[in-house]
Amino acid sequence: LLEENDIFNHLYSGVQIRTGSNPKITRNKIWGGQNGGVLVYNGGKGVLEDNEIFDNAMAGVWIKTESHPILRRNKIYDGRDGGVCIFNKGRGLLEENEIYRNAQAGVLISTESNPTLRRNRIFKGRAAGVEITNGATATLEGNQLFQNEFGGKFKVVLK
Repeated sequence: LLEENDIFNHLYSGVQIRTGSNPKITRNKIWGGQNGGVLVYNGGKGVLEDNEIFDNAMAGVWIKTESHPILRRNKIYDGRDGGVCIFNKGRGLLEENEIYRNAQAGVLISTESNPTLRRNRIFKGRAAGVEITNGATATLEGNQLFQNEFGGKFKVVLK
């Protein structure tokens, strides 16, 4: 359990979850990092709830290499890259998050990834709200996407 911490000014990711690990991460502030806020990779899992993840140089949350975390009720904002970036067969459930004011896509889904996005608010981004590309798929249910500057609500690239 990682709870009620202020994790900031980190050189790499503020939190890393990997190789089948399944922690609960709740009510933390993860911010100001020189890389991403949270990195979930190599089959990592975990439940991230009620965190504030903001002002990181890379993605607020990276989900990579067959990882499957649950992100619920987080605020992911003011990132200098995407809000949540899902690559290399990443999956996961993103539910009831607020993802806003990020420099790239609110949620970028790429390279054969297949997450579920349910009841998220993705808004005021400087790119697409959700971008799906490079053989990725996604299930989107009841999300609100608005005031994103590029590509309307979605940008889908077929390759």
